Amino acid sequence: MHPAIVSNYPSPETFEEIQFFNGKNYYRGLDWYMNFFPVPKNSTAKFLFEKSATYFDGELVPRRVHALLPKAKLVIIIISPAKRAYSWYQHVRSHGDPTALNHTFYQVLTAGDAQSKALRDLRFRCLSPGMYAHHLDRWLLYFPPQQISVIDGEQVRLDPVTSMTKLQHFLKIRPIFDYSLHLRYDARKGFFCQVVNGDHTKCLGRSKGRHYPTMDSQSAKYLQSFYMTHNIALEKLLKRLGYPIPLWLEEDLSDRPVNNQAVEMPNSL
Repeated sequence: MHPAIVSNYPSPETFEEIQFFNGKNYYRGLDWYMNFFPVPKNSTAKFLFEKSATYFDGELVPRRVHALLPKAKLVIIIISPAKRAYSWYQHVRSHGDPTALNHTFYQVLTAGDAQSKALRDLRFRCLSPGMYAHHLDRWLLYFPPQQISVIDGEQVRLDPVTSMTKLQHFLKIRPIFDYSLHLRYDARKGFFCQVVNGDHTKCLGRSKGRHYPTMDSQSAKYLQSFYMTHNIALEKLLKRLGYPIPLWLEEDLSDRPVNNQAVEMPNSL
């Protein structure tokens, strides 16, 4: 929508995302990567962007991004790690993953060393990305805080206009684009969609905004305990960097241990 920002062409191989800086695509080279960013000579775009969900927690990604794009502006959108873990489980189920289809969410979360590698790998992919402070610290080894914007994913969902206005200030884009004229809540879809042709809305595809069954209480309790120390570390890190504390983080920490009370830790990764 924004005339100053152009995204990449979608990749047919990896669910639209390029996924260049992690995995095998990195070895296809820079020319392969840049072919996803064709910019016409008459374009008004000042920013090129791409998003790949697996970048944030990839161990090699920050170093690789910095080597190629040391002045890049990084946008990190975070939601409650418990919700993220459950969403990932449901996501791979929807794509026919046999391990997810044959195991409950709680069975995935509690998989131990004696379980199959496929089950343990799924557990890792559900839980590891939500250790936000650990991964953000890795990015901060290569990029200063001034180049990183941490955005509350719940605010993006409920109030995208405010989120996009803040992002424009972070990117120092002028003039400010008024997203209130271009986004409207679609009650049928359940989230905000782009306004087109004056009074119609164009929403993302059926794979976006799926409604899943409510997470079972046993899994919710497990995740609350598992992520407690990680969420406390995230709160401290965000405060140190001067970033706002997301509302979901305040809610997830509402049952934090009092003083130095020990936290019951489920089996770790």
